[in-house]
Amino acid sequence: MTARRGSSPGASDAAARVPTTTLWRSPQGSPRAHGPPGTDGASPLGPTRAIRRVPVAATVAVYLAALGAFVGIVAVRGGPSVGDAYGVTKPATALADGDLTAAANAAVLPQPPGYALLSAPFVVVFRPLIGADEWCDGRVPPVTRVFLPWCAPAQLATHHWYRSQAVLGILAWVVLALGCVRLLRAAGAGGGLAELLLVVVLAAVPAASDGIVETFHPQDLVCVGLAGAGLAEALRRRWVATGVLFGVAFLCKQFALLPLVAVLAAAPGWRQRARVLLPAAVVVGCGLLPFFVVDPGRTWNTLSAVNSGGVVKLTTGTVVGMTGLSENAKLLIARDGPVVLALVMGLWARWRARDGLLAPVPLIGLATACLAGRLVAEVWFASYYLLAVSAGLLVLDLAARRPPVWSFLWIALTGVLVEQAGGLPTTPLAAFLAMGAALVAVVIALRAVPARVPST
Repeated sequence: MTARRGSSPGASDAAARVPTTTLWRSPQGSPRAHGPPGTDGASPLGPTRAIRRVPVAATVAVYLAALGAFVGIVAVRGGPSVGDAYGVTKPATALADGDLTAAANAAVLPQPPGYALLSAPFVVVFRPLIGADEWCDGRVPPVTRVFLPWCAPAQLATHHWYRSQAVLGILAWVVLALGCVRLLRAAGAGGGLAELLLVVVLAAVPAASDGIVETFHPQDLVCVGLAGAGLAEALRRRWVATGVLFGVAFLCKQFALLPLVAVLAAAPGWRQRARVLLPAAVVVGCGLLPFFVVDPGRTWNTLSAVNSGGVVKLTTGTVVGMTGLSENAKLLIARDGPVVLALVMGLWARWRARDGLLAPVPLIGLATACLAGRLVAEVWFASYYLLAVSAGLLVLDLAARRPPVWSFLWIALTGVLVEQAGGLPTTPLAAFLAMGAALVAVVIALRAVPARVPST
């Protein structure tokens, strides 16, 4: 260990004989806190908290325990839901069979076909074990079974979720965890107990399992994980990799555009922004072009996400949903409103922090604020919508080297608000509380954006 500037050689030698014990450890093994570029690793947040370094074997054990805990939570809660499941499993099966037209026709959810594209290879390889695109367990209500022929009593024993594509929902959680861990490590706060805490909380947070159990949306978990990995590559100044990851994330869910806005605001120049946008556009274009060729109308409807499906009036449990606007107008606000908010916050953050925005805490904070803007303008609110903001606030606390008090409080309070209503706010009070919680997340996240230091 080299001596720090101003210290004596004896002090350095003595320090070298003491094992490094720190909660936040850099990816290279140095216990220094990582600050913005040009600060020689000094953190404006103060010294790191010293505790025992976690051995590799213990780290692997905690990772496996967290994975097992997530699987156990899903199983105890009744297994993956059939709600919205066939909007992703049917296209994946069609792609595995090489039938692009059938895949385009089966894509009925208002989102790009990225998850089906990613899961189709697993269906091909593991088809005898988990290739089935339909499942049914005892938790499916009897009324629902009447309309699902594979849920007939004689079929239940052969249509368990763990023998179908529902298992890929577990793999989606792995992508979520690895993406968040990669972001924490890029922020210089990984490798210690903070990383293990992150993985354990991601397994236990209700929004993660809700994305599998309440409604089958593993694509949301994958999108959050890929967005986290994209932010990590941006912090490492690997612009092409950043663009590729955000392109794949967007193909899973459109809200990946929101943290991408934060990256573009933090990028030091237009050349770097172009190196992000061009690969992202190429990835998205390659993913969408075959579907546009075989079924342009349906592909555009699912991508634009503003088709109300003929519904004239529907009051949903959000502030926007309770307005007297037409359904198409509500969907337009839900689609474009968060992007407008993200652009405004990105411009403000760039003006406020300048080049200091491309540092771990400010960038994670801005990206989380942009994701929270989605909740402000949403027309429909489900419990798994909380996942991206929950993960962002948690990583933000850990990257800032502080106890995750704010993130824990936000996760707990929003979980109570949503879970008590079966995963959906259903009353005007709950809707206003949900918007208030979203605004609180925006404020907490934007506080991480520092004011620029005046040049002397």
